[in-house]
Amino acid sequence: MPEKKVDVVIVGAGPAGLTAGIYASRLGLETVILEEKTIGGQVVENPLIENYPGFTEISGTELIERMKNQAEKYGVKINVFEPVKEIKLERQRKIVVTDSSHYSCRLLLICTGAKHRELGVNGEKKFFGRGVSYCPVCDGPLFRERKVAVVGGGESAATAAIYLKSIASQVYLIHRRNRLRAEKALRERILKSNVKILWNSVVSSINGDRAVREIVVRNLKTSEEKKVEVDGIFILVGTKPRSELARKTGIKTDEKGYIVVDRNQRTNIEGIYAAGDVTGEPAQITKAVGEATVAILDGYNTVLGGPYGFEGN
Repeated sequence: MPEKKVDVVIVGAGPAGLTAGIYASRLGLETVILEEKTIGGQVVENPLIENYPGFTEISGTELIERMKNQAEKYGVKINVFEPVKEIKLERQRKIVVTDSSHYSCRLLLICTGAKHRELGVNGEKKFFGRGVSYCPVCDGPLFRERKVAVVGGGESAATAAIYLKSIASQVYLIHRRNRLRAEKALRERILKSNVKILWNSVVSSINGDRAVREIVVRNLKTSEEKKVEVDGIFILVGTKPRSELARKTGIKTDEKGYIVVDRNQRTNIEGIYAAGDVTGEPAQITKAVGEATVAILDGYNTVLGGPYGFEGN
C-alpha cells in the first residue's frame, strides 16, 4: 500500500473540515480531506439558512459549494468516497489508512460530524425510502401536493416544516413539548404559517402497505392516540456523533459519544484535534467553522512549529 506524506489530514468534508482545509492550505500546508460520502454532511440537507453571517439567506447546498470551491482554489485535495478504516499512531506521525492509500501526517483533524437520530418506532426502518425520510431537501419534492409530517422541535424541524409547506398540501409538525426549541425568528414564522402543530405529542408507529399511509400519534398528557393520514414523514429529532473511528484510535469521548476537546480543540492524543458536530452541541455551522479555525491555528503553532515550518519523519 503506497504511503503519502502530507502536512495535514482532515477526516470529514462538512463545514468544519472544509474550513480547516482553507486555513491549512493558506498557511502553506499540504492538506488532504478524506470523506466517506459526499461533500457537505448534513448541511446540504438544509433548504434555507438564515443565520450564517454575510448571507441573509442561502441554501445549504450553495453554502457548501462555495466552501468547497474556496478550499480547492487554495490547493486542498478533497477525496470523496474514501472512508478512513484506521488511524495508526507512530511516534509523532499519524498514519491514516483507507482502502486505497496510507496518509502520513503530523497534524490530524477529526471532523466526522453527526448522523440522524431515529425514533425507534415500528415501521420506521420498514418504510425508510418509502415515505420515511431524514432529508427534506432530498425527498421533499416527491411529496408535492401530498400530506406529510415532520417530527421534531428544533431549528432543523421548523425549517423543514416551512420548506415543505411550499410543496405539500398539508404539513403536520409533531413535537413532544408545548414550545419549539427553534430560534425566535423561526418560531414566529412557523406559528404564522399554515403548518398544523401537534403539541405534547409523539409518533407511536408508522403504518402502510407498500408505502407510508398513516402514523399513530400519542398525546403525552392525555395518552390519547389518533391516526393521522400522511404520505410521508420526515424525522428530525437531533443527531448523534460519528465518533466510532475516534474511539477506536483511543481518543476520549464523553458519555454521549462526543469527542472531548479543550479550548484549543485538542484531544487527549497529541497532534489530533476535533471540530464540529462530533465535539458536541449545539449543532451550528458557525460553531463548526470557529472550532476548525482554532484547531488549525493551534495545531500549526504547537504541532508543526508555527511560521518557521517543520521538518520531520
